[in-house]
Amino acid sequence: MDNKEYKNPEEVKKRAEEAIGCPFKEVFELAKKFQEKNGLKEKHGKGDIGQAYEEGWFNYACNKDAEPDFKEADIELKVTAFLKNSRGYRAKERLSLGKINYKDENWNEYEESRFWTKNHHLLIMYYQYIKGINRENFSIQKVDEILLNELPERDRSIIQHDWEKIARYVKEGRAHELTERDFMYLSPATKGSGGNKKVKYDDRYPKAKPRAYSFKKSYMTKLFNERMLDEDEKSYVLPDIVLSKEKEFDDILLETLQKYLGRTVESLKKEFPDYRNGYSHKHGIIKQIYKSNCDLEKTDEFQKANYKLRTITVNKNGMPLEDMSFSTFDFEELLKEKTWKDSIVYDEMIDSKFLLVIFSKNSEGKEILNNAMMWYIPKKDESKVKEVWEETRKVIKNGIRLQQKISHDRKGRAIFAYENNFPKSNFNKVAHVRNKARESEYFCENSNSVKLKKPAKVIVLKEIPEELKDVPVPTGEYMTKQCFWFNKKYIKQQIKDFIKSY
Repeated sequence: MDNKEYKNPEEVKKRAEEAIGCPFKEVFELAKKFQEKNGLKEKHGKGDIGQAYEEGWFNYACNKDAEPDFKEADIELKVTAFLKNSRGYRAKERLSLGKINYKDENWNEYEESRFWTKNHHLLIMYYQYIKGINRENFSIQKVDEILLNELPERDRSIIQHDWEKIARYVKEGRAHELTERDFMYLSPATKGSGGNKKVKYDDRYPKAKPRAYSFKKSYMTKLFNERMLDEDEKSYVLPDIVLSKEKEFDDILLETLQKYLGRTVESLKKEFPDYRNGYSHKHGIIKQIYKSNCDLEKTDEFQKANYKLRTITVNKNGMPLEDMSFSTFDFEELLKEKTWKDSIVYDEMIDSKFLLVIFSKNSEGKEILNNAMMWYIPKKDESKVKEVWEETRKVIKNGIRLQQKISHDRKGRAIFAYENNFPKSNFNKVAHVRNKARESEYFCENSNSVKLKKPAKVIVLKEIPEELKDVPVPTGEYMTKQCFWFNKKYIKQQIKDFIKSY
């Protein structure tokens, strides 16, 4: 085996940077020659691009060892994709960092573990994924060198805490209970086809799904934007707090709110006066409680761990006053999404963890901060959101319909309204699609509307009231922006056990 030896990280990085702009096609051809010469098998499917670079570009046989790819240089190579969509530059997928060996891992010492040994020094080669373009035309665009012990202190602390949490599950015989959502940056991702084939690692404990250490997609997105695109200065949740190894980040979030539970919104406004009146004033109060200088969802930790904040105001029966909304979607981008797990909906509604802050009225009728909880959608309900996503894509593809109806404005005057054929709240019990704009718009493109690539079919009433006969009818070229929502009845069921009586 005539492997080329790289004696130090600088040599590996220099060779990696020489690949920038070189089409994958050339790398695949080089890999094929190297494989034929050395009697190696070509990988197919996931991992074949990484293998092609190792063997074709670096002339080094791909290995599955617990050691780094380039042993002499003590550096691990990763080839991964980024993409650009309506939300900017994003990681296409999580970054796999090697199989979790339940039996042979050193679960007592983080910096002596297989994970650390293999991944403490990473060289990441990024290429841009563009749907519809043959991958042979892709090429490496950026190269990054990451040393785990040189990451920001908070990142180091959270990654080590995640690893120690995985270790705790395995040592306690609970590896079968591992789930990606319970981790912030470093997660135990399932391996193989759905990760359903379970493995035995100790006769005393139940079999567990095979898993791999992985940096979450949200963490890779933030790293890419920070390190490759020179993103703006970071903001943190609780900037003055040193993260404790003994406490979960989630527990710190909830404990911070604990002393404010039961307080009236009126008193909180006086203590935390830097808020905007109207819809977002509760978000403003929560932001100040955490001493954050920006919205929580823009903080470093929330972005890297894909956390979201939602404030929920409930009535006396525990029913939220509003459905829970997400970002407006681009109709054409929605159709371009390759798979369900690549979708923005999956990222925002399924893959996110939520800090839910609940407001209610006390016995005196005053609005108070009732309670807070960490939540993510249960596995059994994920398919319901997927159904809404699939139906929405089907509507866009087959044709949006706008059914004309009679409604009334605030002064009681008759007006036209238009009902679309996207899935409504009665489509299933979990989610639906509708507009979020305060004002509907069907006649031009503005901040509330979008121009449709394929005009909607406008179905007018057979009988028009006399006072509306001269009112213009939309052509179907424009439509009010739409977004996905969790149904408020569904959210009621998720939070009912957390609502306190005051």
